[in-house]
Amino acid sequence: MNYFLKIVLFCIFTSLTGCTTLKTEHHITLDHTITIKIEKEVDDFLDDLYEDEE
Repeated sequence: MNYFLKIVLFCIFTSLTGCTTLKTEHHITLDHTITIKIEKEVDDFLDDLYEDEE
């Protein structure tokens, strides 16, 4: 009986943990407005810098 109980418990354990499906969701949001603002500020700075020299 002890042997039979071990087999049954082992089968229950493996059936519960053997085919577990995990669902994950990934959301990636990219914000390019910050990069555009920085590039615009750098361009404006360089334009102002080189305008004064001429």
